[in-house]
Amino acid sequence: MTAEPALIPQSREALFTPLTIGTMTVPNRIVMAPMTRGMSPGGVPGEDVAAYYRRRAAGHCGLVITEGVAVDHPAALGDAGLDESDVPLLAGDASLAGWRRVTEGVHEEGAKIIAQLWHQGVLRKPVFRWCLSAASLSTKRAAVASRSAPGASRPMPSAIA
Repeated sequence: MTAEPALIPQSREALFTPLTIGTMTVPNRIVMAPMTRGMSPGGVPGEDVAAYYRRRAAGHCGLVITEGVAVDHPAALGDAGLDESDVPLLAGDASLAGWRRVTEGVHEEGAKIIAQLWHQGVLRKPVFRWCLSAASLSTKRAAVASRSAPGASRPMPSAIA
């Protein structure tokens, strides 16, 4: 019978040392992975979103990677059947002001933040164009809801069909 090797305690000190990635230095090596939240009505991250990311930074997360953030490009976002409402935008005055609040809060806690850019690729249904107006967003949501109804047909995206 062979004896199990003794467990060697590993130092956790390295987790709390700064790390430089390119020109960015983060205060430690604890990174928050991106998580989809869908909490930005009209594509605008509000005070609740700013508080959410700030709490992560205050909890000693050195680098925060945001949820998927849509860019204002017709090939980037549409209806993928993923109920992608309230996805934050990285375009338009109101959205950019919201992200400025988020970024400032994270920086005030001593952490860094980077955006995960969201591109739906072949899942996106090209009939939809992402627009910054509230009227366009409500029209898009109504169309998504009508296709999500029981018995509704869901055509294959043109890139796959």
